[in-house]
Amino acid sequence: MPALQVIKTRFFGYSTRPFGGDDLQLVCIIFGVLRLIQFICLVPWAARLFWKRTHGKTIWINGIPPWCPQYPDLSKLKRGGLLAFREDIGDGGIVFSFESDDGPQFIAAGVALLYFAISVCWLCMISSATSLGTPTQPERRDKYLRPLILFQLIAGAIFPIALLFGGIWTVHHNRLNNYRCGQDVVVDRSQEDQVYYRFYSVLMVTYALELLFWPSAFVGNIVRLAKKHGMFEGKQDKEHRLQCIIGLVLRCLQCISCGKVGGKEFKNEELNDFAVQFMELANYETQVDFVLSDIYIGFHMVARDQLEQREAAIRSVVKENNFIRDLVQPQIEKDKKTDDKDPFASHTRKAMQKTGSIYILQQTKNFKYEVRERKLLLESNEGDQALMQDLSYYSIYARIIYEKLRILTVEEFGLKEGVSNFTRGSGAQFESRYRLSSLDCEHAMLFYASFLNGMISTPYAILVDTSAGKVVITVRGTHSIEDMVIDMQYRPASLEKVGLICGSDLKGHFCHKGLLARSKWLYNSLRSEKVLKTLYSDESPFKDYDLVVCGHSMGAGCAILLAVMLRPSYPSIKCFAYEPPGALLDDGLCTKCEDFVVSTVRQDDFICRTSHQSFDAIRDNFFDILARIKVPKIQAFYDIRTPCGSAFIKQRNSAVLRPQTDIPTDTVFYQRLQKFREERSEADYMKLWIPGKIVHLLDPGDGRPHIPYYASKHQFDHIVISKTMASDHMIVDLIEVLQNAQLSGGQRKSMVSFKFNDSIKTEEEEKIESPRFFMLCSNPQGSLPILLTTGAFIAVIFSILSNTRCDIFTRFASGIWDGDEISTKFNSVGLYSVKLLDCGHQNCTLQDELIDYPRCIPLSIPISNLEWFSKAQIFAACQMGFAFPSLLALFISTCYRIKRYAWIAISFMLLLSTLFQCLVFVLYYDSCGDWDSLTITCYVGPGGSFAITACCLYFITALGSIFFACRK
Repeated sequence: MPALQVIKTRFFGYSTRPFGGDDLQLVCIIFGVLRLIQFICLVPWAARLFWKRTHGKTIWINGIPPWCPQYPDLSKLKRGGLLAFREDIGDGGIVFSFESDDGPQFIAAGVALLYFAISVCWLCMISSATSLGTPTQPERRDKYLRPLILFQLIAGAIFPIALLFGGIWTVHHNRLNNYRCGQDVVVDRSQEDQVYYRFYSVLMVTYALELLFWPSAFVGNIVRLAKKHGMFEGKQDKEHRLQCIIGLVLRCLQCISCGKVGGKEFKNEELNDFAVQFMELANYETQVDFVLSDIYIGFHMVARDQLEQREAAIRSVVKENNFIRDLVQPQIEKDKKTDDKDPFASHTRKAMQKTGSIYILQQTKNFKYEVRERKLLLESNEGDQALMQDLSYYSIYARIIYEKLRILTVEEFGLKEGVSNFTRGSGAQFESRYRLSSLDCEHAMLFYASFLNGMISTPYAILVDTSAGKVVITVRGTHSIEDMVIDMQYRPASLEKVGLICGSDLKGHFCHKGLLARSKWLYNSLRSEKVLKTLYSDESPFKDYDLVVCGHSMGAGCAILLAVMLRPSYPSIKCFAYEPPGALLDDGLCTKCEDFVVSTVRQDDFICRTSHQSFDAIRDNFFDILARIKVPKIQAFYDIRTPCGSAFIKQRNSAVLRPQTDIPTDTVFYQRLQKFREERSEADYMKLWIPGKIVHLLDPGDGRPHIPYYASKHQFDHIVISKTMASDHMIVDLIEVLQNAQLSGGQRKSMVSFKFNDSIKTEEEEKIESPRFFMLCSNPQGSLPILLTTGAFIAVIFSILSNTRCDIFTRFASGIWDGDEISTKFNSVGLYSVKLLDCGHQNCTLQDELIDYPRCIPLSIPISNLEWFSKAQIFAACQMGFAFPSLLALFISTCYRIKRYAWIAISFMLLLSTLFQCLVFVLYYDSCGDWDSLTITCYVGPGGSFAITACCLYFITALGSIFFACRK
């Protein structure tokens, strides 16, 4: 945080957005997966090249590649034990030329392996540098990240381009002239039919994907230059882009659901109010720059901070007030010394004990918690009992309007598909028909239902409850994309004109803009359909029934506004609003609604706390938490992923967050934040709340039923971050909660809404080690590891040269041959190949003057029964198997402080490499032997010299590693 600006020039710029400089670990994971795919493809290709080289599949004879059917049989080059260049190969054919096509491919494989090694090293350095600093203090990491990313931008273009074009050229070259076999030849199986070629193709595709970065960066810079030169309109353009993004998300939701959740009517312009308010929420004239990972980390830490503040408030009040202590934990031994300071000084303990009260924790403006007294709904109070019964009773109506009623009208009442309104016929206005028996509502009859759902229309139904003697209007909540768009339009709108139409004085009052549009449509629909007029006519048997309006979520908000509009005409109207939106009515109108509106909120319901003031509060808390984080973001991520109970919350938070007073003020983030808050303090907006009498359903958290009490609308000015903040809004669960809600047992019974731990558990403060830093040649353990790495690297190169050459031993033959005493040069040998000889004419024999020919033939062509070939090759493979990991570990030691056990493993692998390299050399030297009547003498050739040098270097490097392994 914020995104790292890597390059910024007049014509070109590049930043890490949408990632911050401290969360590039995700980028490393993405690139790591790409490198893993490349490695999986690269290993079979390189192994195939090695196999082809050792088995003579890379030798072209007379310009003919090995995959062609007319390719000569190399075994015919052998006469006795001698391999000679100008040997007749039969059928009058003479070998004129030897060529090898593996040179460019081996170079390409080496470059690919080098690029892979560089990329892996780069990923490690990026991941390590990202872990430096804190979210708001990026200076330490930026000085490493910027050159590393610049290097990748260059290397990420050069290497893939070279490898991609080299691969394309190789394929094109091999395809020429019928795969180089001639036009008159049928190629039975070309190299492109083999499995390894598929890996090669995938490898080329991955390199091509890497090159797509540059076109995308080029397009991004064109857009940036266009914006810079006034082709878009600055801030308005940002709002428009946000509208488009939200609109795109909603359109995707529409497509995924195959249109079942609506979305046909809304337009992006209808998201303008939400876009403006959202942009102003965190981006005023001054932008507070943050990225997506900051939101994830920040809100998790906000939840932890809220838990810590609640625990601190509980401990404080229990310590300072004996009465609360008795309620919290009666078994605690009373402290004889009572502090003079009493947070409930306005209430005598005698008065408190006479009242059925509950003491709750309420968040204040400074994000602290204070204990407040609220009135419980009592079992002994008939009014409270009736209220809870009504809330439970009418919640069923708020539920059935979602889907069940629509299905019922189609299946049982004959409503045709595609028809949006259900209306009784003129002759069945007051008949006892259309009962909701299948919905377990035998006492309810359906009179009218509208299932039309658009931008201003919302589904609702009018029913008559003969058991309760009520006419019930139930309004559906959020269930479609159009409903979501309406929910987002929470900007205050004036009710003055609505009051003039409805006959109510609503001058100076405001409400939720989107819900007002829906409520006006409901009001007009009721008037145009005249169902209420019919039900309350003189000839209606239901004219004495009271009117009840109910709904859930958005439907609850519409029900409240509809009740306000209908109250002048129906003074006895009642409204039961289940979990309405938090930003609904202004303060004065909320108070007026207490006589006829009852709102319910369940535990930590998020929707009931959504308001302009709650968004401002959670935003300020979020920014403070970000500024307080004192560890790298990745460390904070691992910490929040570890479960944390309330008993340890203070210790865990103190390891991640600094105190509020210790926030560094010299950071760019803090300076922008202060300027942003100064600008926001000048902004004025109308605050909206939940109206009416509010019943909060408190979850005791121990499996007991929810406890209802009368809450204050200011209690929901702050959003509570918890695991149940979304599930607490579900209507299905709410019905069960209301049916099982537990009223308090008596007037004198008081309780608390929180638990108290008698003794806060403490942890031994762990010493937080700073993350070990990985940076190329940073030498965390001195310069000796660099020398050891250099020695091991040279040893590995010498081992490779020794193993791939065909002159580890040069051989001479002496003795009697065909009656003549000879002493001549014999074929030199290596691990996988043998060198050809040349005598200057055809049909070479041992009597000829032989010289080395600069070509090697693989050992797959037998030259003698030497048993040590397979054993030597196994030892060589073991030697390389230990040498490469030890070299990699030594290289890591030059960049990263490795531990003692790692040095022990390195020493062990280097000693084993020394042993196996020596065994390869000894086996060869002891196995020259005799051949036929000749004595074969072996001398150390250039390949053998490489093997001896490698063996010495392995041993010296092992001694240096043992030095670190012995250090404590």
